[in-house]
Amino acid sequence: MSSAGGPMSETSIRLALAASATTGSLARQALRQLLTSARIDRETSETAVLLATELVTNAVEHGRGAAYLDATVEERAIRLAVTDSSTVAPRPNTEVTELDERGRGLILIDALASRWGVRPQSDGKTVWCELDLA
Repeated sequence: MSSAGGPMSETSIRLALAASATTGSLARQALRQLLTSARIDRETSETAVLLATELVTNAVEHGRGAAYLDATVEERAIRLAVTDSSTVAPRPNTEVTELDERGRGLILIDALASRWGVRPQSDGKTVWCELDLA
């Protein structure tokens, strides 16, 4: 995974997430624009978009109140973070079966991200992940 071209400056976006069927699509579009402008290669971009989709979906489905996606392209990594007002920390669903259509989001994040975690806050939490750039 690498970025194309020379050194990058830090680039970021912040997107408010509404509890809507179009939220995931809007988040993917905004993130793709950011990654294109930062000259991130296609494979890395698609992995970052998948990670963001999982984070956003979890926040919209399981969080409550206002939620935000923050995405930052740094020199060595793409950082994605979703903040919502639920204080419940997510955990990977280790009991998901082949027949289950849902429940794999954090398992995917754990498998594809370089690092991920949950940062509790007094009014909610931030679930974040990073994807290293080679």
